[in-house]
Amino acid sequence: MVGVAILLCLVAAALGVFVKQFSFNPAVLVATSAAPAKSAPAAPSAAGFSALLPAELAEFSVPEKFDADTLSDKIDGKADLYLTAGFVHMRCQRFALKGSAEDWMEWFVYDMANLPQAFSVFSLQRRAEARSLDLTEFAYRTRNALFFVCGRNYIEAVAAAPGDEMMNAMVALARNFVAANPPGEMRLPELDLFPKENLVPDSHVLQIATAFGFDQFKNVFSAKCKTGDADVLAFATVLASPDAANALRDAYHKFLLANGSKEVAAEPVPAGARTVESFDGTEIIFSRGKVVAGVHAAPNIEAAKRVAAAVERQIAAMEK
Repeated sequence: MVGVAILLCLVAAALGVFVKQFSFNPAVLVATSAAPAKSAPAAPSAAGFSALLPAELAEFSVPEKFDADTLSDKIDGKADLYLTAGFVHMRCQRFALKGSAEDWMEWFVYDMANLPQAFSVFSLQRRAEARSLDLTEFAYRTRNALFFVCGRNYIEAVAAAPGDEMMNAMVALARNFVAANPPGEMRLPELDLFPKENLVPDSHVLQIATAFGFDQFKNVFSAKCKTGDADVLAFATVLASPDAANALRDAYHKFLLANGSKEVAAEPVPAGARTVESFDGTEIIFSRGKVVAGVHAAPNIEAAKRVAAAVERQIAAMEK
């Protein structure tokens, strides 16, 4: 009789497990649908974006907020890019199309303290498949995401899958954000240091620190210029005085020679420029007034000279 009782208990337990497996916790269903990335617990003070939502979207998660100490918990592997550029904090939240939990997206707002630093992370992460977006001075979209700068903020919106309805909703949310957070003037004068006639569109990049592996190079703007069949990377940075510019020019020249580059014995172009051949190509560096500029890793010396001379003429024209 005891044995029979034990067998009956085991059968009852097995039936309970069998029935329970078809009754899921709603929280598990939401988590499975959203396929969330690893993230730190939401900060109680994180402000949401519900007031900005277009009619097509509904909240799909609670808002989260991350600071310099916790950012890597959310975007493991990319945090250093933001931290180096002056990151303050990031707020994010997930939204889904109403009535379709599978169509969800995540909205990220990075406070980068000022416009140049926001532009820096925007430019360094620009996707190859970018398509211009009429939103702010610096904005583009891809098949399933959009990216833009709004004043001191850098914003990303990334959908789980591409789709016209979701993209239209994300663009509407972005326009609402810009309207609620007017960016003011978004002009970066340093972008005008590069000649317009041979400029590759949307190729400007700003490196806040350690450009080209040289730790004294800070706030260095660069852009691609096309000459013949060659794409040449031109760069420029503005210093506090002409003396500071001359000193930085000479310091970078010494850095290149110390790291295996060879001096080129040729007429300097522009006048006073230093020209070296490195493992990556031709380097030219010169100073004019408060500006240090040149070309980096050009495929040949003739292309390097043409672009360096064009940059020097553009800087001279801006002085007038």
